[in-house]
Amino acid sequence: MKLEEVEQFLQKGRTIEEFVEKIDWKEFETFVKEIFSANGFKSISNFRFKTSRRFEIDIVASKNNLAFVVDCKEWDKGRYKNSGLMKAAEDQIRRTDEFKKFLMKNPIAKNKLKVNSNPKVVPILVTWYDETISEHQNCFVVPVWKLNSFLISYDFY
Repeated sequence: MKLEEVEQFLQKGRTIEEFVEKIDWKEFETFVKEIFSANGFKSISNFRFKTSRRFEIDIVASKNNLAFVVDCKEWDKGRYKNSGLMKAAEDQIRRTDEFKKFLMKNPIAKNKLKVNSNPKVVPILVTWYDETISEHQNCFVVPVWKLNSFLISYDFY
């Protein structure tokens, strides 16, 4: 999945919703990872680690001692409920907390992600559908079609 493909699709007058309906979850994750990479982030998919138990993060994206711990959510409009979103955000916050513990004790992971001993680690959910960028208990919820602008202006959030 290339950003150029999406751009061409949108230039034909199609919507992002029409685009995401045509891709599966794996392509969605790849697309999100490519947006991070296009913004200069070192991105790793399906990052697995173990602290008190095993965890997996869809994408870890790092740059300038900032690491986003990303969970890609493919919920559609019909199932997109606030309570489900809040639960997903809380789960992502717990994964992020465990990731921080892992990262602090693992110099190999720090080196791989190119972060120093005390990086800022931010949980984020990237969704297919939504209209606004929101935040729940310090976990950002960003629709995929606003991810690029979110990354460009993250310091303002």
